[in-house]
Amino acid sequence: MSDFRFGICTSFRDKERMLLAKKAGAEYIEANFCDLSKADDSEINDFIAFSKEEQLPCLTANCMFPGEIKLVGPEVDYSAIDEYLDNAAEKFSRVGGQTVVFGSSGSRRCPEGWSYDTATEQLVKACADHIAPYMKKHGIICALEPLCSKECNLITTAKRGFEICKAANVSEVRLLIDMYHFDTENEPLESILDYTGYIQHIHIANARNERKLPKFSDTTDYKAFLDMLQKAEYSAGLISLEGRCENFFEEAKEAFEVLRQI
Repeated sequence: MSDFRFGICTSFRDKERMLLAKKAGAEYIEANFCDLSKADDSEINDFIAFSKEEQLPCLTANCMFPGEIKLVGPEVDYSAIDEYLDNAAEKFSRVGGQTVVFGSSGSRRCPEGWSYDTATEQLVKACADHIAPYMKKHGIICALEPLCSKECNLITTAKRGFEICKAANVSEVRLLIDMYHFDTENEPLESILDYTGYIQHIHIANARNERKLPKFSDTTDYKAFLDMLQKAEYSAGLISLEGRCENFFEEAKEAFEVLRQI
């Protein structure tokens, strides 16, 4: 499907792995936002030079918040959130980043005994009043990632993620659909159409095969998933492989081939 560009999640510090990703067929890489936030200027400049030389841009990043920064519960510190975001988003913007993925289960998990309604309100406030301004300042979009219920207890479906995006009502916070989480929660494929205009980014791994990357031997219907994204007018077009690998190069290469032959 020519409208899509395929990348893979990997560390921006691991040049050997990034070169293997490129050789396997990656058109971009998805770095770790927290890791980028800790990089000094020399590391950032070195990565920029590497990306330019290899024509392997860093367009997306995941792991938006470290677990110690809480967005819900009694320990929320908005000044710490603001300080962290301004620094991290500035560095991500410098390397050419466009979309940062807000999964971060440790930061948004509703603590035991805390009201889910209050936690939801806190998350909406964080998106609208704190995340969005720094995304706008640095020219980035935040993609809210629903995480399946075995990984997080707040925003576990695309439907709930969409509701949070609508409640925040800011153009800088949109929705991510991760095929692994989506299928783990048995969400109907047709529901993707409900999120037309809100989908910012896509992750793919197999929910029926231990979260591994797509294989030709899979029974998973990747074509139906990609077809539905096109029907939902997914315009950003970036799809990142995010799954388990035992042989990174061989499995990534096969996964890219599976998706490109659809």
